[in-house]
Amino acid sequence: MKKSHYGYLLIIVSVSILSLSVGTSFAKDKLGVYEYVIRSAEGGFEQISDSLLTGIGNSEWELLATVNAGVPNDCSYRARVFILYDSLFVSSIMNANRLTGPYSAVDRVILFEDENGIHVSLVNHQSLDRTVLLDDESFDDNSKAQHEKLRDLVTANVEGTVSTKQYGQMRKKGYIGRTMGIMAGGDFDGKVKSIVTVKGGNLEDVAAKVRSGLGNKGKKWGIQLAFELNLPGFDTVIFGVTGTPMDSKSFDIVGAGGDDSRNDFECAGIAHAGAYPLEVVAQSNDEGVSVSSVDAMYRMKVYFEDAGKWAFMKNMTMPGSIGSEISKLLKNVTKED
Repeated sequence: MKKSHYGYLLIIVSVSILSLSVGTSFAKDKLGVYEYVIRSAEGGFEQISDSLLTGIGNSEWELLATVNAGVPNDCSYRARVFILYDSLFVSSIMNANRLTGPYSAVDRVILFEDENGIHVSLVNHQSLDRTVLLDDESFDDNSKAQHEKLRDLVTANVEGTVSTKQYGQMRKKGYIGRTMGIMAGGDFDGKVKSIVTVKGGNLEDVAAKVRSGLGNKGKKWGIQLAFELNLPGFDTVIFGVTGTPMDSKSFDIVGAGGDDSRNDFECAGIAHAGAYPLEVVAQSNDEGVSVSSVDAMYRMKVYFEDAGKWAFMKNMTMPGSIGSEISKLLKNVTKED
């Protein structure tokens, strides 16, 4: 082989190795939407719940709500979600993206039962933030730090087998593609949909109407207000809403999800209880005040994609119906006093 050809080959090999190295260094970890912290916890359900509440009360977090999740028919187990507010973290994610940040602002701790005992898990900030912040790598350290702080909060107050097993949809990136090429995919910011905009409106007045409307209970899905988080520094109010049978039907659909070891469990889907409450956000903008939420089908994919594509296809009318119920509850927002 001529020296010139040999040198050219070395350059190709070197560039290939460098490309592989760079690709590996920037490879994303596969992360689940949820992560166990304690499995087979010691004590009874209410005892563990009280321990968590005591720990939260002695921590930097503020408890926004404790929500008892609905469960499928004939389910003998329970699930409870603790919604927490950490002002420093919320400021950081709102500064990262004021439009999408509200949808991963609160922290969610899940206490639930199954055939293997009582467990505590979390909604995984590292996974959710990648989706909500459009794969913004500059926020990765914040997400990881918040995730670890939550784990420390749980392990300091609940005894049992420590676990880092992740579950729910496993993703290498935040971007969520379309199911079967047509259903509910794309960048998160494109899925934040305005329910109503009050042109020239005042945030405090609009928020009061939203609060009043969501204080009622939806007729089909039982949707109603679970918590409110006012962020005056960002001209934003986050409302959390949930209800039964919206949640219990969702848990029934997802079942064991991607964890085949739970296929025979009576009501495996309650491990996904942290998917609720869902968010309705009132936010001042150049036009006035916009009241928005994430497209209901897309949000279902964020938290329940491991149900599988056929489960989504068979229940494809449910998200639209949920969105309609929220809109009906907010029909008073544009009415004059």
